[in-house]
Amino acid sequence: MLDLKRSPVGIRFLFSQQDYDACSTPEIKAPLPYCAAVKNASTGTPCKLNLKNTACLSGARALGLLKPEDDIVDPNEIISGQRHHKMGLYADYSISRQIAKDMVYCTHQVYGIEIAELALYTDYNPDLVIITTDATNAMRIIQGYSYHFGQLKNVKVAGNQAICQECTSYPFEMNQVNLSLLCSGTRQVAKWEGDEMGIGIPFNQLDKIVDGIRKTSNPMDSNKTKKSILEKAKAMGVEEQAGIEMSSNYYTGGYGTIEYHKRKKAQSNT
Repeated sequence: MLDLKRSPVGIRFLFSQQDYDACSTPEIKAPLPYCAAVKNASTGTPCKLNLKNTACLSGARALGLLKPEDDIVDPNEIISGQRHHKMGLYADYSISRQIAKDMVYCTHQVYGIEIAELALYTDYNPDLVIITTDATNAMRIIQGYSYHFGQLKNVKVAGNQAICQECTSYPFEMNQVNLSLLCSGTRQVAKWEGDEMGIGIPFNQLDKIVDGIRKTSNPMDSNKTKKSILEKAKAMGVEEQAGIEMSSNYYTGGYGTIEYHKRKKAQSNT
């Protein structure tokens, strides 16, 4: 139903070294930021990582990999907002403090994280799914969400700590979908395309969102998109199950002045 250039990525928290060692996904070969590992997984290179081989401490803090007592930065600098204020990210200390309070980090402590294409999770489920895509696909995902859950509320976006906080720790801790326009850091180190954005989805909501995308295709999608869906469905041998109806979207003929609609209504009554 969607035209995704990257695979959805499943995120699973590994709470102990025993969990980490039992995970068959290969350990990352060289230190890498969490967000770059997510990008690699979206193109077919899964990994597991821990504190020793994650190359972004901000991400490690958000995900629960780095304990406050082991941090090289005074935790008060972070939770007070001083750190980002000193970096010049916000106009004054009060704003920086407010953003620091609003950021939601994982409250747990974990030994490691498994990062792999969603399709690779065949024996167990991930905790969270991250999809990086363009605005059109993001729109359809939110329409699918809204079909079952209503309007998406409490979205947190600051353009900072995008993949680790906006797409992972916040959706996981609050058990709710969140959107991200990504951040300067991840765009630099992970080299995302300029039009890409991120969506963090608790795995327990994914089935209903997918169902919502399918059930809203007829009223939401254009004929061009529907033709593409049918071509993919035919190639998979499920064309009849797709349930696609051409020229049935809600907006065809729906735009015009009040006089246009009066004439249209009068004609339909004759």
